[in-house]
Amino acid sequence: MNADANPDADSETNARPYRLAEMTWEEVEAAVGDRRTMLLPVGSTEQHGRHLPLGVDVFMPEAIAERVAERSPALLAPPVWYGVSPHHAFKPGTFTVGTETFQRYVTDVCASAAEWGVERVLLLNGHYLAQDPELEIVVRRLRTEYGVEAFHVPLVELFADVAAEIRTGEVSFHASEFETSIMLELLPELVHADRAEAVDPPEESLPLTDYDALGDNRVGWALTAEDMAELTAAGNVGDPTAATREKGSALVDAAVERIRLLVDALEAEGGSDGDGGDDTAR
Repeated sequence: MNADANPDADSETNARPYRLAEMTWEEVEAAVGDRRTMLLPVGSTEQHGRHLPLGVDVFMPEAIAERVAERSPALLAPPVWYGVSPHHAFKPGTFTVGTETFQRYVTDVCASAAEWGVERVLLLNGHYLAQDPELEIVVRRLRTEYGVEAFHVPLVELFADVAAEIRTGEVSFHASEFETSIMLELLPELVHADRAEAVDPPEESLPLTDYDALGDNRVGWALTAEDMAELTAAGNVGDPTAATREKGSALVDAAVERIRLLVDALEAEGGSDGDGGDDTAR
């Protein structure tokens, strides 16, 4: 993206004034005078079947966060690439860290940002369901121990109602209809549609559990690597062939607009000097 394509871009440096990794420390110092809310994409680098790349869980929240920060007053932090993924270790390419390591790392990243002016943090979780418990604890620690107004934002919760309306596949649990659709919208060049295959989960699951992102998951539960290996040889669970770019666009738009509602409210409540962003961007 160049300065002509993005009205927020600095005409001389071509930097985007919300992407922290592209800024100097002096630019950050100035930026936190206008934007005290930080978006931190949190994901995982893990197998996503034969048709999707390892970085799906980071690509999604980072791209969504970019669209939010283009239009609402928020800073965009570099993403957390490694997460808690022991259940995907049955395929090569998966990285996983321990729960305590992950929690401490994400907490420290956010606490350090608070030292130079960030007051509010949204943890945009692309590794949803599996990593939710860890991030709920991180949010609690940031609020109680560091005075940071933190929020856990699992992407699936933001677009669940839209997903329920537009889905055509019966099951979308991992690397299937929803994630593949979003990747077709965000990074279609990384989707190998010709390799996608439907993988049906068991017909029955325990009460209050379901092999579906929108299913009857009313209790906390987890799969092991051995469980996943028995469920799927390909790596995905569900039907990625039901994915379309149009579905992905609808899911992304829902997530972006809902995150913007929170960001705008936080900045208005916090008395930021920002102007509320530029709705014409993007």
